[in-house]
Amino acid sequence: MNHDIPDAVTQARAPSTTRSWWRRETYLLRLELWLDDRIDHRTRRSILREVRGNLVVDSADRGIEQALTSLGSARELARSYEAATDSRRGPRWSLAAVWFLGVLMIWWTIALSYSLGMLAVLSSTGTREADSVLLGVPVTVFSGPDGIGIGWRADSVEHFWPLILAVAAAIVTGRLWRIWARPAR
Repeated sequence: MNHDIPDAVTQARAPSTTRSWWRRETYLLRLELWLDDRIDHRTRRSILREVRGNLVVDSADRGIEQALTSLGSARELARSYEAATDSRRGPRWSLAAVWFLGVLMIWWTIALSYSLGMLAVLSSTGTREADSVLLGVPVTVFSGPDGIGIGWRADSVEHFWPLILAVAAAIVTGRLWRIWARPAR
């Protein structure tokens, strides 16, 4: 009998290391997402490190499915950690930054596309300069033998609405008002 080749029953029971890794890491990602709004960064990192270590040990003994079943859902586990810790809920800086930059990138993509379209019209008509308004923001483009140019003018507060919108998105999604919140007791 050749012992180098495992039989079909042993192969069926043995968990794939890639599959185990994938199940463990997706569970930890869901747990981290549920903990993100509930527990501060340092405590969250410590919890995730502890749960990862416990999952590695437990899955080696009982298998990843049994180990994950014993922990329950990531949402419930996050709630239990929240109840067990006295953690102040702070702002979500990374989410605020993503939304701020995302809104600005969308605005700049729209504005640049519009301005490049205006430049294309200038070159096809032979006109040297054109003024227009894009969603309330004045736009000037020019094209000549010396080069091309694009300008946006902001004479009043209403011309700053893209920046105001980006700041508002960051405040709401990042819950930045929590900077001034009292610590939980």
